[in-house]
Amino acid sequence: MSSDDELISREEVLAGLPAKRANTLLFLIESRTAQIVARSRVEFSLTEQAASERDLAFLEAFAFLNAPPLHPTIQHLERYARQWTLLLPENPRLKAAIAHALSQKYTFTYQAVPNIRAALGLDEKAVQVGYSRLYRTQLEKIFASKLPLIEQMRWKNSAIAQRLEEMPPFWLAYAVTVALGLPQAFLALPIAVADVGPLATVAFLVIIGTINILTMACMAEAVSRSGDFRYGNVFIKQLVSNYLGYAGSFIFSVAVSIRVFLIALACYIGLSTTMANFTHIPAALCAVLLFFAGLYLLSRTSLNFTVAVMVLLAAINVSLLLILSLLAFRHVQLDNLLYVNLPFLDGHPFQPWMLQRILGVSLMLYFGHVYVGECGKLILPRDKSASSLIWGSVAGTAFLTVLFCIWVLAVNGAIAPQLLVGQSGTVLEPLAAEVGSIVTVLGAVLIILLLGMAWLRSSSLLLNLAKEWLPARARPILMLPRKLLTLILHPCGNPNCVPHIGITYLGLEEQAPKFRLDIQSSGKVYHQEITVTERWDIKELFGQFPLDKWNTRLTLEVRSANEDNACLQLTSPMLLTYEGDFRADVANIAPKNQSQTNKLDMQALTQFWATLLKQRRFLLSISPLVLVFLLTEWLLLAGTQSFTSVLAFAGVLGNSLVGGIFPILLLVSSRRKGELVPGVVLKILNHPVFSVGIYSLFLGILLLHGLFIWENPVARIGALCVALLSLLATLIMKRYGAFANRVVVELRQYPGGQSVFAIAAGGQPKMAEVRLGYAGGEQHTKSATVEIPSLSSLRYAIFRLPTKHEKELRVWTHKSNFSGDSKSLPALVEVESGNKNMQFDLKLSNGKVLLPLVSDACSLKFTFPGVESRE
Repeated sequence: MSSDDELISREEVLAGLPAKRANTLLFLIESRTAQIVARSRVEFSLTEQAASERDLAFLEAFAFLNAPPLHPTIQHLERYARQWTLLLPENPRLKAAIAHALSQKYTFTYQAVPNIRAALGLDEKAVQVGYSRLYRTQLEKIFASKLPLIEQMRWKNSAIAQRLEEMPPFWLAYAVTVALGLPQAFLALPIAVADVGPLATVAFLVIIGTINILTMACMAEAVSRSGDFRYGNVFIKQLVSNYLGYAGSFIFSVAVSIRVFLIALACYIGLSTTMANFTHIPAALCAVLLFFAGLYLLSRTSLNFTVAVMVLLAAINVSLLLILSLLAFRHVQLDNLLYVNLPFLDGHPFQPWMLQRILGVSLMLYFGHVYVGECGKLILPRDKSASSLIWGSVAGTAFLTVLFCIWVLAVNGAIAPQLLVGQSGTVLEPLAAEVGSIVTVLGAVLIILLLGMAWLRSSSLLLNLAKEWLPARARPILMLPRKLLTLILHPCGNPNCVPHIGITYLGLEEQAPKFRLDIQSSGKVYHQEITVTERWDIKELFGQFPLDKWNTRLTLEVRSANEDNACLQLTSPMLLTYEGDFRADVANIAPKNQSQTNKLDMQALTQFWATLLKQRRFLLSISPLVLVFLLTEWLLLAGTQSFTSVLAFAGVLGNSLVGGIFPILLLVSSRRKGELVPGVVLKILNHPVFSVGIYSLFLGILLLHGLFIWENPVARIGALCVALLSLLATLIMKRYGAFANRVVVELRQYPGGQSVFAIAAGGQPKMAEVRLGYAGGEQHTKSATVEIPSLSSLRYAIFRLPTKHEKELRVWTHKSNFSGDSKSLPALVEVESGNKNMQFDLKLSNGKVLLPLVSDACSLKFTFPGVESRE
C-alpha cells in the first residue's frame, strides 16, 4: 500500500472517517467557490465596507461550518475547479471519497465536468481503484447517463455566461460600459428638448457626448494607472482616496450621494406613474408597494449581478430602444423633424428654464464614470496594458451617444413638441398615443428592466453609503484558529491616520485563552499580550498606547476556547477585516445538513418583519430611502411630480462633479501618483488646456445655474454651495498633496515563491540603492527592479531612495496566487525621512502605507517575520 493510501487506515474506513473528511473538504471547496463567485460579480457599492461585510459573512459561515452566504452550483464548481484544486490533498482514496460526496449532492454527466474530473483525478487509475475499494462499485456510477431538462438548461446558461464573460477584453469593456452606463434619463430626453427641436439637440448631444467620451477616457486612464485595481479587489472610492486624499473622498461621496438620491427619486416617480397607467392603481399607492418591495429585497441580500446578466439586460434594453425608435421613425413628420427654437434665432428670447432641462438631462445621460472601476477589475487582470479598458470605455460611450441621437430624431420627429412639453412621466406615454399599443407593451418591459434596475441599483448604493456614514456597533461571533488568523480593526476615517489593531489567538495559558494585540499608531508598532477569562475592554490600554478614546472602542467576550481555537464575540463600531489563512483543521467536524439550512431559511423568511424591527443598523441605513419615499409621496399627492425635472436637477448637481470635475482631478493626480503607465494615452488628455478647460466648464455650469438659470432659491443655493465646495475642496486637496509627486516601493510575490521589488515614480521606474541581506552575506545593487528568487531566504532589504522631486512615499506588499487573487504580504517596514523614524506592520494595514516625505532622501528597511514562499 502506498504512503498516500496509508493516510486512510482500515479502522478509519470502518469508522466512516473518509466520508467525514470528504464532506468537510467538499464544504471547503463550496465555500471557496462561493467566495470566488461573490467577488466576480458586479457590485453596486463605492466603498470597501460592503466587501468587508461580505468577506466577514463568509468567515463567520466557515468558522462554524454553516452554509456560505451564497450557495454555489455544480456549474460554479466546474468553472472554478482550478481555483479550488489547491485545497485537495494528494490522496487518491480521499479524492474518491470527495467524488462520492459530490455525486450525493449534485447531478452531472461525465462530459459536463472535465475540470472537476481533472481536479479530482477521476480519470486516473489510482482514484478509480480507491473508489471501488471504498464503495464496492465502479467510479463511473457517480455520473448520470442523462440530465433532467432543468439541469440541461442550467448547463447551457452557464456555458453562455462563460462565453460572454470570456469575450476579448476590448469587447468586454465595451459591453460592460454600455451595460452600466445605459441611463434612465433617455426616457426623459425627448421631453427635455421638445422646445428646442431634434436637429439642434443632436448637435448639442454630439458636443456633450464628445466631452463625456474624453472624461471617460480620463477616468479609465486613472484606473489603469492604479495597481490596486490590477491586483486587488477595490472600489472607486478607494481610488479617489488614494489619489486625492480623504478630503477628495469625502466630496466624492457627497456628490455621488446627491446624484443617487435624485436618481432614486426619479425612478420612484417613473415607475409609480407607469404602474398607475397600466393597473389604474393610484400612483401614490404604487410608490408604497415599490418601497416595501425594495425594503424586502435589500434586507434579504446585497444586490449584485453577474457580468453575463448585466450584458444580457443591456442587450435587451438596447434592442427595445432600437425597436421603439424604428416604430417611431414610421411616424416621423418633416415639420417636427425640422422644428428649431433656439434663443436669439428669429427673435426667440432666451429662456433660462429651457437650458436648465436640456443641459441637466443631457449631463444625466452619462453616469458611467463611477463604474469604470468595476469594469477595470474585470479587464485589467486580462489586459496588463489597459488599452482595452480605455478604448472599450471610449467606444461604449460613443455608442451610447449615437443611440441617444437616434432616439431623439425618432421620438421628437414623430411627436409634436407641444404634446411633449409638460409631461410629468416618461416619454413612452405620448409615444404610445402616437404609434400604438405595441409601444405600451414594449415600453412596459423597458420600464421594468431599465427603471427597475436603476431603482434597485440606486437603492443599494444609498443603503451602502448610509452604512458608511452611520456606522453601527457590530457584534460578530467568530472562531479564531491559533496563530493562523489575525483580526484587523480600525476606526472609520482616513486609514493613513487612524490606529490599526490586530488580534491573534495564541492558545491557552493556565487554562485561560491568550491573545496578542498588535497596535499600529503614530508611526510606531506596539505589542501586548492579554489573557481573557470572560470579557475584556480596550479601555484598559488607553493609558499605555496612543489610542483615540472616542473612536477606538472594542470589547472581547470569549464564548469557548481550547488549545487550537477560540470562539469569541467582538463588540465594536470599528471596521473589521482579517489577515491570514483561516482554513483550520476542521476534518473532524461535519457541516450542517442542507435540510436544516433550508428549514432555517424558511423560518427566516416567515420572521422577516420581526427580524427587521430588531436590526437598528438596517433601520438607520434605510433612512435615505424613507426620505426618498416620503418625498415621492408628497410630490405625487401634490401633483407636482416631474420625472424630467428631477433628472435635470441630478445632472447639474451630481454629474457635474462625478462626470466632469473628478475625472480631471483623478487624471492629473494619477500621473503623479500612479504605479503604472497604460499602453495607450490619448494626447489630448496630456494638454493642460484640456484639463483646465473641462474643469472650468463644469464648474461654470454649476455657477451658471446657481446665479442665473434656476429660479428656486433652494436650488440656487444648492448649486452655489456645490460649486464653492468643489473649488474649496480642490484647493484643500492641493494643499495636502493630492497633486504632489509620489514614489512607490512595491513588493510582489508570484505563485511559486518568486518575488520582485519594483520602484516607480509617476509610473516610471526609479533607480535606488538596494542592499539585500541573506544568511550568506549582503548583496548590493542599484536598480529600479530587484528580483528575489525566494522571499523566505531574504532576511532584510534596505532601500536608499533619492526623493528630491517626490513628496509622498507609498509602500505596498502583496502576493498573488494561481486563482488571480491578491492578498497583503506581511512585512515590517522602517522608514527614515529627515529626522523622522517610523515603523509599520503592513499586516495591520492591508499591506499598504502612505506617508509624506520631508527630505531629499529616505531610507526603507523591510523585514519579513514568518514569511513563507509557498501558498
